[in-house]
Parts: sequence; C-alpha cells; structure tokens
Amino acid sequence: MDKADLIGGAGLALLGFLMIFVIIPASTEEGMYFGLSPTFFPTLLTVLLTACALGLVAQSLLRMRRRVASRPFPLTSWNFLMFLASACLAFGGILAIDWFGMLVGGPILIGALMLFLGERNPLRIALTATVPVGLVYLLAIHVLGTPVP
Repeated sequence: MDKADLIGGAGLALLGFLMIFVIIPASTEEGMYFGLSPTFFPTLLTVLLTACALGLVAQSLLRMRRRVASRPFPLTSWNFLMFLASACLAFGGILAIDWFGMLVGGPILIGALMLFLGERNPLRIALTATVPVGLVYLLAIHVLGTPVP
C-alpha cells in the first residue's frame, strides 16, 4: 500500500504542478469585471490539493523508511464498482449541464446522485434537486449579474 501511496501521491503532485504552472494560466483569460483574477480560485484549490499529494508522498516515504508493515489493499471489487458508478453519474451530470444548461442539468445530476445514495422519497428528491439550483440561478443572474450556463 505504501508503494501505491507513493506512486499516486507523486502522480497527483506532478499533475498539480502542471495545472498550476501550465494548464490554468493557459486556459483562463483576464477578467472583465472587478475583483480577483479568474485564475485565483482554481490555482488556490490546486495548490491545496498538490500540498495534500505531497503530504501523501512524505507519509509513504516515512513509512517505507521505518519499514512499518504495509496495510492490505482496503478496496474490494464492490467498492471499486460503486466508485466507478458514482464517477460515471457525476460525469454524466456534468455533460447534462454542458448540453442542456444548469437549470436542466443541475437537477438531473442532484436527483441521480440522491437516487444512487438511496433516497426514495420523490418529494425530497424533487425539492432538493430543483430549489437550490433555482436559487443559485436567480442569485447569479439577478443579484450578481453574471452569465450562467
């Protein structure tokens, strides 16, 4: 498990550095409005995730150096299948938002994830899927005056 942590952490750290120094600056433009640069929040989140990846690398190196007994691989095939299913749901929701816009795709994503997680009450699903999306849409359009997909 320590070797997997080392390889995974190093890969995520390299991806983080690539995002910070190449992908984010190349993919964003100067802001038209006041306030922070459009690169600020993506860069901040990427720096934090890269720091977590470097922490994983350091932890695995320390464990390997102390020769602590490695834990068995904790992921069963069922867990991995459920992870893949939830990742596919999230990716499908992102595609729905891209194709149909936030007002249609957002409730589809939220409702699908609620069903996947076991919620069966149709009223709760409908309210939870539509009300927050509508409020965020109204806030963005009428209060902040920003375009929404």
